[in-house]
Amino acid sequence: MPQHDSDNIRREVEELLDKLDNFVPEDRLVSKIRSKRKAEAGPNVFERMWSGIRRRFSRITLGHVLLTGVALLLAATLFRHTLGAAAGPLLITGIVLAVGAFLLSVVNGDSRRTLAGGRPEKRWRGQVIDYSEPSTTSRIRDWLRGRRRR
Repeated sequence: MPQHDSDNIRREVEELLDKLDNFVPEDRLVSKIRSKRKAEAGPNVFERMWSGIRRRFSRITLGHVLLTGVALLLAATLFRHTLGAAAGPLLITGIVLAVGAFLLSVVNGDSRRTLAGGRPEKRWRGQVIDYSEPSTTSRIRDWLRGRRRR
């Protein structure tokens, strides 16, 4: 009889472990209703427009900004007479863009850095890979943050 009881216990434990492996906790009723309503309605006009703008601007790198600034400088200089009064603001905008992008790329050490706040993620088989070391500015920032917490 003891052999039969241990088999039953082992079988019960295996069934419970199988159920635990396949267990997915259910969402709360309120969150289910909200997600269902949102899925039915779809994103509103503002959300669609904002996500499109954000997606486009997140791809712009400092190199793009630098090239745009240089192009504005050249256009304002070469077509000064054709542009008339607009040449001055274009020249200033080109200088600000070119110098700003250059300084940010020198400080951060990477011209591929995006305007949205980081480098594009390198992925392989769904996993993020990054072998680079933190920049000097991020090390200083982390060191200062650690000093403030004390």
